[in-house]
Order: sequence, then C-alpha cells, then structure tokens
Amino acid sequence: MRPLGKTVAVALAVVGVVSLVLGGSALAGELRTGAGAGGGAGPGVPSAAPEVEADQPDPGWRWESYRTVKVQVPDNWEDSSYSHLWTCGNRKGRPSGISKGPLVGRPYRGPVFAMDCGPVSPLAERVPHLWFGESDVKPGITRFDHGWASEVRVVDGVALTVFGNDAALRRRILDSAEPIGGTTDPNGCAIARPAVLADGQRPTGPGLSAIGEVGSIRVCAYSYGTPSEPSTFQAGHVISGDAARQLGDALRAAPPGVGPDMGASNCEQSSQRDDLLVTVRGENGEQEVLVRYATCRSNGTDDGTTLRRLTTDTLVPLSKVLYAAFPVLPILRDLAGR
Repeated sequence: MRPLGKTVAVALAVVGVVSLVLGGSALAGELRTGAGAGGGAGPGVPSAAPEVEADQPDPGWRWESYRTVKVQVPDNWEDSSYSHLWTCGNRKGRPSGISKGPLVGRPYRGPVFAMDCGPVSPLAERVPHLWFGESDVKPGITRFDHGWASEVRVVDGVALTVFGNDAALRRRILDSAEPIGGTTDPNGCAIARPAVLADGQRPTGPGLSAIGEVGSIRVCAYSYGTPSEPSTFQAGHVISGDAARQLGDALRAAPPGVGPDMGASNCEQSSQRDDLLVTVRGENGEQEVLVRYATCRSNGTDDGTTLRRLTTDTLVPLSKVLYAAFPVLPILRDLAGR
C-alpha cells in the first residue's frame, strides 16, 4: 500500500479507563507519481486495468497487501482497523461490531477507543490476527499462556505480527510474506497513489451508465499524503458476483451532487484520510470511480461524468475493504442517522 517510515504507536489508557488513541503511518522517501491504474488513456476512453499478477494464492487462502508487502491469509480472516487486544472482555466501552473471528489489521489513523488489558487479552477474548505496520515491535516470538504467541517478522521494512495459538499456521502466514514487486499488487492495485486521486482531478471514460451489467469491482485504498507523511498503499480487494452487481447498481443510483459534508473536527486531519480508487468492470468496458469520504467539501463519488453523493449502500461495502464490520468512519455514523 518505497522505503518504510514510521508508524505512530497506539497509546493505551490506564486499566479500565476508556481513552482516545491514534494509530498513524508515514512513509519516508519520495512519493512516486504517475498515471497509476491505467490513467492517461485520453478523454472519453476507459482506463485499462493494471495486469493482475500471475501468482495465485493457495486454495482457501487469499492475498492481503499493505504498502509494498503481500502475504497470504486464510479466506475467513476479516479485515479490520480495530484490534480485539485493545479492549478487555465485554467491559463498558467495547465497540459493537468487532469480529469474533480472526482478523487482518492495518493501522487506522483516526481516533479509536481502547482499554489497557495488560500484555495480552483474557483467554476467552483472544482471536488469531495478522497486524500490519505495528510500531515498536522487534522480530521474534513472544509467548503467552495456553500456547498463544505473537510472532513478528519484518519484510521490506514492514512489520508483520501474527498472533495465535497455532505455531504452524503462524509460520505458514509469515513464510508467505514477500515484497510485492512490480507496480501492482495481486489484486491489480497500483502501489503508488494514482495521479487521478489528486484533488481536483477527474477520471476519464464513458461513465458508469455506459459499461453495462457489472461483473467485478476492484477497490484500491490509499492514504491521502501530506508533505510530512507521503501517501501509502493501504489495501486492495476485488468484489465479484452478486455483491459487485449490487454495489454497481448502488453507485449508479446514488443521488447527483456532493456530500454529505463532515464537521471540521473530522475532515481537517489530512493525515487521517484515505481515498479509494474503484474500477468497475462491466460487460461493455470498465470505468474508474473516485471515492472520497473524509474531506470537508468534496465527499462523494465521481465517474468522470457525474458527481454523486455518498450513501450507506455505496460506502459500507467499500469501507469493508479496510474496516470490516466495525464502522469507525465518522461519515458512516452520520449516514446511518439520516
């Protein structure tokens, strides 16, 4: 999702006290710019999708990518920005919607609630997880009770932490990790933030109304990027089948316009913003769609022909690429109240 810079550590509260903490990420080195996901095809011409890598995951597994690293995880592991290790059991303050199953986590740069549970959560609350980009971790194994352990490996400058009670599974996941190589991840997402995501830019192509029935949708997430924290590739995912058709219909059905706006406290933190580049493949071609949900004045979707407002039906499926079932995005809470 390029040499790795710092990741701001998650600060935990005193035991039993809920507090706000910030997860962060930064990238050292020069930001690569360019057409990205097939940009530059010319006005009125749909952008071509990047070639998807030939390497396929093992049966029952999938590729997960973050920054410049890819790793295989079992298909039933959910993406999340929230760790079950940040809360203690079902005490007051535990957010609803946290997965009870295995997780794949990425640093979330906004505020989250946390409780200090000590070095490891209670046995009944533990679930296996892979966590990308943790700060202040060193390669090696930290062992806990009942066979649980946390194993850390650094690949291409990115720390990967696998927590679980199955040593063979931990090792299999970590052994699969490698630098992505080339310019796209296994889902076809450009590693460098595509130029079309720059503020004020619009995609080219005929628009969503011209591509026919939707067969698949690729979602690529990027941090916004600031002078002090250049953009990084966060995650990639491909939606297919009925889920893709439903999301395509929702994108077309969203009302024209821009919005909803967010309060200044939630929209002015550029270092906490992610933008999505969505490539919708239909029976008659494909169309890139920009999705912005954390700006002060330009939230919505843009297929190059029509600006549309965000809706729950469009944003919820897209946000799950980063955040699974836990609705950490302030705008999702705002949409739910409309």
